[in-house]
Amino acid sequence: MLNQKTSYWLGSLILLLLVLRVGYKYYRSQQRPEYETKLTDIKARVQALSDSIEADQDDQRARGATVVVADSSILAADTAAVVK
Repeated sequence: MLNQKTSYWLGSLILLLLVLRVGYKYYRSQQRPEYETKLTDIKARVQALSDSIEADQDDQRARGATVVVADSSILAADTAAVVK
């Protein structure tokens, strides 16, 4: 049906495709998922913002200012007292 040369090339092509498939699956298994990369980036930005706020508050305390930290429960109680 097929001659020797065609059979050789067809077998080589199938083997090449199999190797590429296995290699790609291995490559993908070694990569970090996109959501994990984004989550790490977000955590780093949140930490940097938190450090910046703390440094600003420390600077205000050093200058003698009273640092007020907003808390929703305290704000709700103050608002309720003002309304009465």
